[in-house]
Amino acid sequence: MSTVTKIFVVLQVLFALTLSVLVVMFAYKQQNYRAQLVTTQNSMVAASAALAKQDTLVAQTQAELSRAQQANVSIAGKYGDEITNLQAKLQSANTQIAQAAADQQKASNNVTLLTDSVTSLQKQLADETAQLNLIRPELLKAINENAQLNRHNDNLTNERNEAQKTIQTLQESIANLNARLTKAMSAAKSPTQTASLNQLIGVPTASPVNGVISQVESLNGHTYVSVSLGARDGVTTGTRLTVYRNGTYIADIVVRSVDPTQSVGVVTLVKPGQSVKTNDTVMSGPGT
Repeated sequence: MSTVTKIFVVLQVLFALTLSVLVVMFAYKQQNYRAQLVTTQNSMVAASAALAKQDTLVAQTQAELSRAQQANVSIAGKYGDEITNLQAKLQSANTQIAQAAADQQKASNNVTLLTDSVTSLQKQLADETAQLNLIRPELLKAINENAQLNRHNDNLTNERNEAQKTIQTLQESIANLNARLTKAMSAAKSPTQTASLNQLIGVPTASPVNGVISQVESLNGHTYVSVSLGARDGVTTGTRLTVYRNGTYIADIVVRSVDPTQSVGVVTLVKPGQSVKTNDTVMSGPGT
């Protein structure tokens, strides 16, 4: 057998083997294709069934929607007025809520302002309290001084009352003395004696008067005094005035000259060991 024949035989064998392999592969692929085709057909059938079911559900849904729309129209026709009223009430409620919110904001602003005012007042109160604490010692001192002044005033009032009682007693004594002097003058034997006695001892005023000595001078052996009693007090030339100091008798004065507000007199009688001084008390009356 020649070489060419051998090669040709080998090629035939290879061709046969290749053809066999291709035939086997074609057969295998054909079986898989059929299986896939069957699977695909089954899937399409299932999808068609599902689609049909879905179409049925869509139809049912559309029917339900239609019935719901009809019911909605019926409800709207039946309860339309009530719904309108409710909507109006809702709108009014919303308006009131908005107004309430505005009022609340305003109240909140007012609360803020009041809080600021309270804070300011508290600060002022703290400042005033601090100032009060500073002046409290002075206030206590002033209160104590006032209490002392009140006690002193009470003492002075008591002394004044005692002095008034003493003056009243002295005025009664003067009245009795005036009565006795008047009786003595009435018993005088001649008008000349009466005038001389009046000039010496003086006459009392018609009503009680009180004054003070403002000035004392000595001239030609006599003591002259200025008195804060004048014609408007019933004092005339020849009026007898009695001088006292702290309720004690000091001297007698007979007035020599008078003007409306004051008079000048001469001291006619002095208690032994005493002398007339400025600010001594002067009184007279009542006479007959």
